[in-house]
Amino acid sequence: MNRPATVVALAVGIACAMTGAAHGSDGPGRLSLDGVARAFDDAALRVNTAPASELARWTGPIYLAIADDAGMSAIAADAEAAVRALAVIAQVSVTRVAWRDARANFLVRPGSGNGAGKSPCRSTVDWTDAGRMVRAEIYVNLEIPGRITRCLNHEAMHSFGFRAHAHAALSVLSYTYATQADLTAVDRIMLETLYDRRLKPGMTVAAAAPIACAIIAEKIGASAADTATACPGRGAAPQRHLTAFGGSRSIADAPLPALQPSYRGDGL
Repeated sequence: MNRPATVVALAVGIACAMTGAAHGSDGPGRLSLDGVARAFDDAALRVNTAPASELARWTGPIYLAIADDAGMSAIAADAEAAVRALAVIAQVSVTRVAWRDARANFLVRPGSGNGAGKSPCRSTVDWTDAGRMVRAEIYVNLEIPGRITRCLNHEAMHSFGFRAHAHAALSVLSYTYATQADLTAVDRIMLETLYDRRLKPGMTVAAAAPIACAIIAEKIGASAADTATACPGRGAAPQRHLTAFGGSRSIADAPLPALQPSYRGDGL
């Protein structure tokens, strides 16, 4: 029997996100196996700042509901497009449903943000110990129109199973590249890898990391020598240099459908 699902809250900083140089091998036009595999380990095999207990992803259909609050009609099409773009890569079906539809398991709603960037865009994700994603919610700060694209793409990536951040990579999940609004080549490869059939929902970090590395090696055309060097033994040691917001608690303390995150970040 599975334990109750886990709820985690994640946030993306808006006004004062970190800046700095990223790993050069992850820059535009050049991808290294170690760099992309490291990004995957950091984003998919961790929950906030701790190693994950299991790999998690959607295994069933997404029923997408977008709130009808004031201001949401202006971003509804973009929000749906962001979710559908990831779903196409992940090969997950998406059905748009009404806001109060009982089937809704992926919700987009306004957050309580302001123009100064406080209470930024954030998301909550919910999965079982079998690695099955069951619910996601994205909260959009409508007060900073120029950041909504990044908000939607960043939080949608979290909502597809990336429960931490890839700060060292050129990724929409990085705070180092704080202005990166669109998905990058690294993001697409990470998403394709997470939903590759060779990885199974519920896999441990130790089991998933070497397989993910081998899948990434295929996708970027890494040499056999590089693959043999980078992939074996991956996942045995915790990753470092991570910064993320959030916390987790049993869903028994926050029963569906009224999920309440145990932490709300105000951004960096």
